[in-house]
Amino acid sequence: MNKDYYNSFLDAAEKSIKENKGAQLFKTRDDIGSLFVDRDETTWRFRTMLQHTIENLDEELNRFEKHFTNKNNAVYWASDYQDVFASLKKIFKAQKVRSVRLPNINASTIFRELGMKFFLQEEKIALSEDGDIQFFVADMMLADLGALLLLNQSNNSYSRLTNSKTNVFFTTIDRIMSNSDWAEVYHQLATYRSGGNTQEAVFFKGSSQCNNYLFIIDNQRTQLLYNKDLRQSLTCLQCGRCQDVCPVLQTIGDEPYNNVFSGPIANVTLPYLESHESYKHVNYACLLCGRCEEVCPISLPIRDMIIDSRRALLLEGNVDKREQRMLTAERKQLMSRSKMNASKMMKNIKLGCFFTSEAKKTRKLPVFKSETFNKLYLKSKNS
Repeated sequence: MNKDYYNSFLDAAEKSIKENKGAQLFKTRDDIGSLFVDRDETTWRFRTMLQHTIENLDEELNRFEKHFTNKNNAVYWASDYQDVFASLKKIFKAQKVRSVRLPNINASTIFRELGMKFFLQEEKIALSEDGDIQFFVADMMLADLGALLLLNQSNNSYSRLTNSKTNVFFTTIDRIMSNSDWAEVYHQLATYRSGGNTQEAVFFKGSSQCNNYLFIIDNQRTQLLYNKDLRQSLTCLQCGRCQDVCPVLQTIGDEPYNNVFSGPIANVTLPYLESHESYKHVNYACLLCGRCEEVCPISLPIRDMIIDSRRALLLEGNVDKREQRMLTAERKQLMSRSKMNASKMMKNIKLGCFFTSEAKKTRKLPVFKSETFNKLYLKSKNS
């Protein structure tokens, strides 16, 4: 285990979280029998459990590691993909690994985020059904059990888990639950893109017959902990529902994101997971229509987080002067009833000032009605 990084992460997490005093301690549920009685109540309690875990992330990760590690289980703390690759090289060398069993390299977000395929190619490690070691994605860490929750595992995969010489698991710091009683609820809510309840859930605490290595990866997620309004984005289940209904994503596709992450929740997180300069534009790839919130299984306030993220970027000086002037002018326009009641021609002129000539060639600007909202409202009221 990388003790230096482990200690630095705990210090960073403790500082960023504990600076905001008075975090609410959440209650999960009264009894097992109430778990599925009321769906809205169940999802609310499940979400509060996730929020509680994130608010106490350093303690929960520490608790998980204490339960999980034994003579056959080891935890590696990785700040980024370079830490992961450096440790993997040592494992490959010690065990003389020439091939890896990795059945879902292209489907896994973690492997694509790390660029695992290219790393293995550079190291001349082959992908094989009978590899020297095998890689898995740990969908959740269960802090109270010290166990890993793996979804979509066939019986064949489970037998390989317990009989393989070496297993290597990958997860990120936010994929953790403090209370394993909620694993079934997570299983139900997170399997949307695999056809509902078709995925098999496997709890894995280790096996005396094999060596198990778990990589817990930060990769800039700690940055989101510093903002108390945005850290709840780390409770996202990554089910994909919001991407399927987002009108912006359906219109412009993944290209503006140029990343493994895209869609409404990525509008919040990408500037922090990558860089403000490269990804601040995705904060504005949102109409604030609210469709994402309507389908989110845990009702994350995605619109509010996008607005908070925009505000944070502005206050932190990550918006250039031209953008600041435009935002200031837009705010004055929207906050002034007299300006909003201006003539159709005047509003069209002002709207045109917000777009470059090149942008006007590629998109059609909205057309204002001849009558103001006030007049239209009074007409509808009197009719």
